[in-house]
Order: sequence, then C-alpha cells, then structure tokens
Amino acid sequence: MSLEDVSLGDRRLEGVAITGIGLSCALGDGARQVWRAIRAGDSGIAPTRRLDVSTLSCRYAGEVAEVASSHPRLRGRVDRATSLALTAAEEAVAAAGLPMEGEDPYRMGVAVGTSVGGLDRGERFHWELLREGAEEPRADLLYNYPLYTSADALSIAFQFKGPKVVISNACAAGSNSIGFAADAIREGRADVMIAGGVDVLDILSLAGFDSLNALDSEPCAPYSRSTGLNLGEGAAILVLESESFARRRGADILSYVLGYALTSDAYHATAPDPAGAGANRAMRAGLAQAALGPAQVDYVNGHGTGTPTNDSAETKAVDALFAGLPAAPMSSTKSQVGHMLGAAGAMEAAACVMALRDGVLPPTVNVDESVELGRDIVPNRSRPQDLNVVVSNSFAFGGNNCSLVLGRRPSPSHERAEGRVVITGAGPVTSIGSGRRTFLDALKEGRTGVGPARLTDLSRSRTKLAAEVDTADCRRHVDRAYARRLDQIGLLTLAASRLALDDAGLRITKAASDRIGMVFGTFSGPVETVEQLSETIGTKGPHRVNPRLFPNSVMNAAAGHACLALQLRGPLSTLATGCAAGLSGLGYAADLIRRGEADVMLAVSADELTPLLHYGFDRVGLLAEDAPRPYSASPTGAVLGAGSTALVVESLEHALARGATILAEVKGHALTSDGYRIAGNDPSGDAWAESFRRALADAGMPASAIGTVFGDARGSAALDRAEAAAVAQVWEPGSVRLANLSPYTGHVPSTSALMAAVCATETLRTGWSPQIPAPERFLDGVDGYLAPSTQPGRACVLTAANWGGTYASLVLAPWTADEASEQITTAGEAA
Repeated sequence: MSLEDVSLGDRRLEGVAITGIGLSCALGDGARQVWRAIRAGDSGIAPTRRLDVSTLSCRYAGEVAEVASSHPRLRGRVDRATSLALTAAEEAVAAAGLPMEGEDPYRMGVAVGTSVGGLDRGERFHWELLREGAEEPRADLLYNYPLYTSADALSIAFQFKGPKVVISNACAAGSNSIGFAADAIREGRADVMIAGGVDVLDILSLAGFDSLNALDSEPCAPYSRSTGLNLGEGAAILVLESESFARRRGADILSYVLGYALTSDAYHATAPDPAGAGANRAMRAGLAQAALGPAQVDYVNGHGTGTPTNDSAETKAVDALFAGLPAAPMSSTKSQVGHMLGAAGAMEAAACVMALRDGVLPPTVNVDESVELGRDIVPNRSRPQDLNVVVSNSFAFGGNNCSLVLGRRPSPSHERAEGRVVITGAGPVTSIGSGRRTFLDALKEGRTGVGPARLTDLSRSRTKLAAEVDTADCRRHVDRAYARRLDQIGLLTLAASRLALDDAGLRITKAASDRIGMVFGTFSGPVETVEQLSETIGTKGPHRVNPRLFPNSVMNAAAGHACLALQLRGPLSTLATGCAAGLSGLGYAADLIRRGEADVMLAVSADELTPLLHYGFDRVGLLAEDAPRPYSASPTGAVLGAGSTALVVESLEHALARGATILAEVKGHALTSDGYRIAGNDPSGDAWAESFRRALADAGMPASAIGTVFGDARGSAALDRAEAAAVAQVWEPGSVRLANLSPYTGHVPSTSALMAAVCATETLRTGWSPQIPAPERFLDGVDGYLAPSTQPGRACVLTAANWGGTYASLVLAPWTADEASEQITTAGEAA
C-alpha cells in the first residue's frame, strides 16, 4: 500500500454519532434491562457476596450477578474484566448494526478506560509466590493481568485494527476514553470506535477506600446524606461513528458527542479542590468545544460519589456554572450501580444517551425527601423532560477532571485546526544519566546502563541483569518535603518533568497554568506501591491496608503529584497501553495543542523496576541472561530497565513568542493494532507497517523523507522479527537508517520510545544516532538498514510496540521557519 492509498479524511472535523450501547452492571445485563431499572429507580447495591469483606466497614457493593469465564469470540478462559468488556461490546456492536465485512479495519478502533483491569490475576500470582515460593506461581496468570488486556481482546474479537488506547485516569477513565475516541473520529483517523470502560470489584480497591474512610456502611445517597460511596463493577461500551459513515449506512443515531474537556485541579492527591474550580473549568471548556453555553444545558449527570468532599465540591462547581441562570437538574447514577471506577464515566454517558433518546431524567435514589434539598437532584424517581444537551461529569484521584457534552443534534461542522506543534525541552532520567545533554553525551560515548543489578534484589529471577536508575538521583530534582509523598514512579515522573521544564526554559505562572497540562504514559504504573498493598492483604488481611499508600496505587497518581507540585491545571490524562503508552501519549499531547485545548503540554512516561516486576517478566520467559541483542537472528530476550522521560510540547506560536529553542516539530502520528492474540504479536508486521504509513500520511510526508527510524526491538524473537518485516514493507534497504536504544538503556517498556525522541532531536540536528551493537548474525535483511549515519535535517520516525499487538508511530522533523513564524517571532521580540 502506498502513502496515497491511506486516507485520513478531509480537513473538516467530523460530527461524532453514537449508534450502539452495551451494558453490564449491578442492575443487570443489557442496555434495555439496565435502562428500565434506572427509570424505575431500582438499586443494584446489595451486600457483597463474591469477596470476603467481613473485616471492612462497608458490606455493600454493586456486583454483577454472573460473569462468564469464557467468550465465544476468544479462545480459552478470560479474566472477569475482559469477559464483561466483551459481553458489553458485543451488545453495542450488534445494536449499532455495524458492518463487519467490507470496511477498512484500520479505520475501526478501540478505546477502553479502566482502573483495575485484571488486577485479581496479579494478586493471585503474588500470593502464590508469597505462600509457595518462586517456582510455583502460574505464569499464565500474568497474561491477563495488564490493564490493556481487555482492549486487546476487543480488537481481536471484532478485528478492529485502528487506533487502540487504554486510559487509566482512575474514576475519569471511561469518560476520557469516549473523548479520545471522538477525537480519533473528528480528526479523520477512524470511522468507527468502540469506546467505554470496564472495571471489577477487587479486594485492593475495597480495602483501600475503606482505609480512607470513604465507604458508606449503607447504600450510598449522593447529594443528600453524602456519607460515603459504594463501589460497583461492570462494563459500558458505546459505538461511536463519524456522522457521515453512520448516515451513509443508514444507522439509527441515538445522540452525538458534542465535546469534552480535561482539566487538573493541582490541589490534592485524593481530595478535590473544595471550590470546584477544576471541575467548573472542565464543564465550561467542554461546552466551549461544542460551541454551547451553560444556558443550553438541560441536565447534568454528576460524578456524585456520595462522599461529602466530592459532593460538596461538585455542587459548588455546578452552581458556579449556572450562576445567574436557572440550574439544570443534576442526578447521580452511582446511587443505583455503585462507583464503577474506570467504567463509571462510560456507564453514566450511556445513561445520558438513553435519557436524550427518551426524554427522561435519571434519578438519584436513596434520597430522604423529608429533608429539604438545596437543588433538584431528581430524587428517587425518574421523570420526563425534553432534553437536547446534557453534561456528564467524571472527577478522579489526582485531580483529574473530565466533562463530556452530549446532544440530540450534531454540532455545526467547522475546519480542523492546523496549528504546528514543536518540542522545546527534554528531561530523560535513564540508567546512563539524567538530563538531555548528559544522556546524549553518554550515548555518544557508547556507555550502557545494562549490567548486574546493584539496587534491586533479583534473587527470585533467573537472570540478574537490569538497567537501573538510582532514585537518589531523582531526589536532587525534587523538593525534599514533597519527595516524602512519592513512591518510585512518582519520583521518576516529577524529576523528568522538572528537567524538561528547565531544559525548555519554561517558567509556570499562575496566570498561564490553566493552559499547561500533562499526558502521562506508563506500562505497569506504581508496581512498588501495589506490591506493598497486595502483600499486606495477602499476609495480614485487607483491614490492615495503609491509607498513606493507597492513593499512590492508581495509575494516574504520579501524574497527579507532578501536576500538584508544578501547579499544572490544563488537560491531564494517563495512558496505559503498555509499551505504546509513552509514544501515543506524545501524539495525544500534540493533538490537544493543535486543537487549541492547551498552549503547552508535558508528554511524560515512567516505568519502575521492582523485584516482583522483574520476576514476572522472567517468569514468562521474556528476559535475557546476557546483553540485549536487538534484531539478532538468535534472540535471547530483553533486559528490563527503569526510567522516565518528559518532553515539553508547545504550539509553535507559543514557543516563538517566548523565544524558545525548538528541538523538533511533531509532524504526525498513528496507532494501529494487529488483532492477533492476547499477549502475542503478528509476525508478519503488517499492522506495524500500517502504523508507519498512517503516521507519514498524517504528517503529509513520503517515506523517502525519513532518514532514521528509531525502532522498539528489544531482543524478543516475535517483536524483533515483526519490526524488521514492517520496516522492509515501507522502506527499501539503504534508504533509511535503523537505530535502537535498548543495548544502552535496557527495555524501559513505555519510556524507551520517548528516550528515543530525545535522541532523535540530536539526529535531526547532526545526523548522528547510536550504533546498534552487532550480534553474531542479524535477522535477514536488517544489515541494509544499518548505515553509520544519515544526513542532518532528515525527518525521523519513532515507533513503539506492545505485547498484544498495539503499534504507535510518530514523525519528528526539523523545524523550519516560514513567513508566519517570522512575524510571530518579531512580535514576541517587540513585546
């Protein structure tokens, strides 16, 4: 397929239609049954049955009655979260009447929000290790443990090979996933996205919230009694389509995604800003994106957890939104299904879609109507009302806010933003040094951080090699008082962010903080903290969980800490698509800037190294006992590393106005999936090659414009062969140079690609890139891509691949001034 064959749509933003819904929750299976129960004011919250909560203060939860352990669309047994996601997605796809044949599978994608995923499998693995020793834990438990498993399963089940992402902003993940999917469609990267969230009740979540005294001992009563929350579980999946695609096939359009917005409170690790300022900004920004104002909002589906701090802050935010106007009714679906964590926002969005369709306000149940209420929370019973525009709120740990705006009619069509996006600073924290210049100098000297572990106890692992980072080095870049709050991943994240801001010469002021945000990517998140909590539960009981540790156990905790420390109040999101998370996060950050949602974004990725994580990788046979040999004909495995990297990403206009040094321009990016198998990758490299082609098309560049490809091979047979095959499909031998950092930094799962981006800024300037050490024999054909250097000024492609078949590619090019740039620079100098 040539570049010309790849269509990314026209230059007008597409309307985003919702055409199908699939639900499974405490109120039942199937959207029809659930909606009937919501309208009737039923509650699915009941005494917890599946998990032993006898030592906890709360005995109530919103459980799903029955969950199959297998699914006809997938071979073998599946974990609870994946089963729920598959069941909901199958209903949604069937309800939408999606054509399963004859369409481009690379224009059909998946976006899933989750906070827990297959955590129960990881806990069982850990507890088996603690009880029975290193030889006993079943390796197969780890294949379903990662958060990205359910998204991979959906891609495989429906053969959707387009953009695939996993969002893990704790309680805002489901809403953010719908927003991300809408972006993919509006910007012409997809025609169809199945989007939503899934989470299951897990003993760690129950114990953690209990340790914070956040659970209600009775069925919760948001916006009225407000004495705590009840956790719930389930899945909610929506089918999103471009309006033109839906109309062309005659689909029944249920409603439209009109806009969404992300903000950061930068206030506290768990508590919301009591004034509700971040929540208010999210609602206003979402409405502005939809070209609407508060007066046009007919209903708010609130976050409404039932905790006093959340209910109070959200009520203030909504009151401020409607200041001087009649306030729209606001209700909480969590009162009926419980707090479904990463699935909550998707569940509530689905309720909003059905409310718009039928003209019905969903209720808040468990309200004592003898007590005077300060606002209309639709107490206990649904009621009819004409609805045209609704807002659905999701607010999470770490100050993550997301507001969705949904409507019965589409927004007016308008031109897609064409702003240019540049990188102005970099902060790598690596096993060979920290800071951009130190890192690049080490690479030029050929230094490697791979060696026998000194800081990490690898006695359980077969191999003792690692690429370690001493967190004492991170502490030099973090305020001493703040460092005490941080775990390993928190230190890595904040240190990299400070280094990048210093490198960019960017000072964050209060006036500008609303326009500066962060997208954070990570492979396995705060493993160190989760290990400690899991060990406590497994050996002492869930009632002994440390409340100081639990807030750091969510995937977005490190990003929330960094935003709090740096006072970033702009868009905030956390991606957990495994090894593709860092690079896809850079693409997401660039899109948010290009659309005008922010002036500056930090694109950050971080990965810890712990004894248990290393043992897990070793247990499934992924690690080498000697130096990593990417692209070897006889691969021996990867060497696992730790590290972080932050990139300062800015609009060109903002960078020029402040006189920044521009390191590179982000030209385009793409995500694809191979739909091959859980934890496996298609050896043909076809989907990986497609990510190259589509990134080039997004950049508007031919393959011949690329001088260097920074690969993600790591000494793993399947991935290395797939990458070599993908490169050969797009570039002729001798036309492009292949570079790879794993021999120097180890495989730092989600972060290697951002480390490569730092290196690429030097390649763009000088043509230099690190030499790949020669194995005994390279894979056939790879020799043709190993030229010693390339010409300065030629663009670079960065790529990342995750086990399970997600591929991200991104194009960086030297920035070149045009007439408009010169005018901006002149104006900035004059100012």
